[in-house]
Amino acid sequence: MSKLLVENVGKVFPPQRGGQPTRALMPTSLSVGDNDFIAILGPSGCGKSTLLRIIGGLETASEGRIMLDGAPVTGPGADRGFVFQSYTLFPWLTVVQNIAFGLREKGLAERERLDIARGWAERVGLASFVDHFPKQLSGGMQQRTAIARALANDPKILLLDEPFGALDQFTREELWAIMQDLWLSKKLTVLLVTHDLKEAAYLADRICVMSARPGRILDDSPVALARPRTIDMTFEPDFVALNQRLRAMIVGARGGTGIVNHAPGAA
Repeated sequence: MSKLLVENVGKVFPPQRGGQPTRALMPTSLSVGDNDFIAILGPSGCGKSTLLRIIGGLETASEGRIMLDGAPVTGPGADRGFVFQSYTLFPWLTVVQNIAFGLREKGLAERERLDIARGWAERVGLASFVDHFPKQLSGGMQQRTAIARALANDPKILLLDEPFGALDQFTREELWAIMQDLWLSKKLTVLLVTHDLKEAAYLADRICVMSARPGRILDDSPVALARPRTIDMTFEPDFVALNQRLRAMIVGARGGTGIVNHAPGAA
């Protein structure tokens, strides 16, 4: 059985100021297995973040259904961890308090929550910064905190929406290595939306390429590169060839208006 099953999920946004409804996402299906790391690529505005937000329960689908471990997804839940490009940390809480924040819902004692949070801070390389506030951290350190917070709740799947897009190249590469180590050691299930071809090829074991809006999955292929991956591998012929193939698909996917002539939810 699939860990996550997306069945014919589509999204149509209602008309604005007397205009027409806009279809952002064609009916789309995707099966995610336990311990999969899947990256979703596509032209800007193709609906990849919309799809991720629907899976996360932050948007409502116009059609189709989503199942997580056999149960329907009807809204946000602690069974899905979410990391955005913006760090979304609470500025008045320390690193360890930010990481521990979501654990309140589990009814754990404060000491136990903080012990779990310190463990995750150590895993992302922040053991020496647990008492720092977000304003005292670099962007990369803030994003490490956000990743640790999402994972501290032990979600069934981790959803990453352009999480490294605001960081410089060297910091991104450091976080790629941390994310790969966490995925390998903790047997995580991860769905990543990104515009970075190199990032997708470095991290994922499957890559889905979406069409221009209204988006649909054009290609879903495994990544046949050895693990663990290193930055040096990104200069090797197989890695370069994969990036070239992905770039060609995305360039070829551009086009389309997304304007539809029917109401939301219609076929």
